[in-house]
Amino acid sequence: MMKKIFGILLVVVLLATILPSAVVAKSPKTEFDLNGPHFNLNLLGKRDGWNDKEVSNPERHTMFVPMDTSAWNIELKTPNKVVNHGNKVGDNVTSLPGFAIYMTQSGADDFAVIDGTAFDGDPCELDLARGKYWVVVAVKAKPVANAPTIDGWAQIYDIDGALYYYLNLGTVTVSRKWSNATDLFFINTEEASGAITGLPDPGNANDLGMWIFDYFASLDAAEYSDFAYFWQLQNNGSKLIQVRFYPMP
Repeated sequence: MMKKIFGILLVVVLLATILPSAVVAKSPKTEFDLNGPHFNLNLLGKRDGWNDKEVSNPERHTMFVPMDTSAWNIELKTPNKVVNHGNKVGDNVTSLPGFAIYMTQSGADDFAVIDGTAFDGDPCELDLARGKYWVVVAVKAKPVANAPTIDGWAQIYDIDGALYYYLNLGTVTVSRKWSNATDLFFINTEEASGAITGLPDPGNANDLGMWIFDYFASLDAAEYSDFAYFWQLQNNGSKLIQVRFYPMP
C-alpha cells in the first residue's frame, strides 16, 4: 500500500515539474503549449563566403545566415525617421547593424522560404501562412559568450510627408531556453509613436496590439505605402537558432 501511495505522489510531483515548462506565456491571454502543432524554422549560422548559390526551395525549413554579423549592415531607405517606443532614434539613418530577414504574409496556406541564404547578395525572406502566431526562439547549439539578439522592425512610407518610418517592435535576446518573440509581430500604441509619426493608433488588444500585417492592411493606401517587416539579427557565433510559429486560435 505504501509503495502505491509513493508511486502516486511521484507521478504528481513529476507532472507538476514537467507541465509548466511546456508553456510559454506573455500574459494570461497568450499561453500556448510548446508541444503543440507549429512551423519550425532553423537559422543555420555560417561563416562569410560560405556559399553564394541561390537557395529558393519554398518547402525548406532552413535559412543560412551569418554566424558573425559584425561586418553586416541593413540598408534603410531615406529620408527616414527611426523610432523606438516613442523615442526618435534619428533622422535619415542609412543602416542598422546586423543581417535582415524579411517576412511577408501573402495569404497562402503554407509557410514558404522565399530566399533561404544570406550569401547570394539578397536578404533572407520567409512568407508566413495566413493567420496569427505565437513565436518562440532559442539557440540549439553550443552557447556563445554574447547571445544573439533579434529586433522586429516595421517600414512604412508616409506619402504626404515623403519619408519612411522605421518602427522598432521589440528586442529578444536568444538563449538556450525558449524565449517569447511574439511581441515582434505586433504593433501597439507606444510603438506606432503617433506623436512623432502621426500614424493611426493600433491599440493594445490582449496586451499585444495589432498583428503587424493587419496593421499594414488597415492603413489608408492614399496616405501610406511601401510596407515591409523584417528581423534585425545580430549574431555573435551561434550556429543554430530555432524559430517556432504556433497558430493562434
